[in-house]
Amino acid sequence: MTKEAHARKKAWRCNVCNDIHYGIKGPEICPTCGARNAFALIDHPEAMKVLIDRGERLDQEDQLLDVWQRFAKDKPFRLNPDEPFVRQLARGEIENQKNHGLKYCPCRMTTGDYEDDLDLICPCNFFIQPVYKETGECWCGLFVKR
Repeated sequence: MTKEAHARKKAWRCNVCNDIHYGIKGPEICPTCGARNAFALIDHPEAMKVLIDRGERLDQEDQLLDVWQRFAKDKPFRLNPDEPFVRQLARGEIENQKNHGLKYCPCRMTTGDYEDDLDLICPCNFFIQPVYKETGECWCGLFVKR
């Protein structure tokens, strides 16, 4: 890489999951959460804060996975056995709580209407969703039928 190309690179942050990308521009599709056109230019101090916060959130991920396991205990559904996928969803929820104050499902977009958005808090009432009835998974695939 030339010195000139390196100088043009900047830090970019996904506004959905807080993934950090270093490059000339942010990716069109976030490699972590799959959001489209979600990267915003950030400065170096903000990038460093996100990276430091990421270490603290690992403990939060484990706590959230424990809550989800207890929620699914003795129910007709269970936590998805794909742990990397489940951890990705946990990171998204933790980011939503940090950015919006509540653990909204990371796979659904909030409307900005507080009352409507309460339906998006995870775990949502996925039994009423056609997706669960048709596929045996909740909206985002976090919970699957036993």
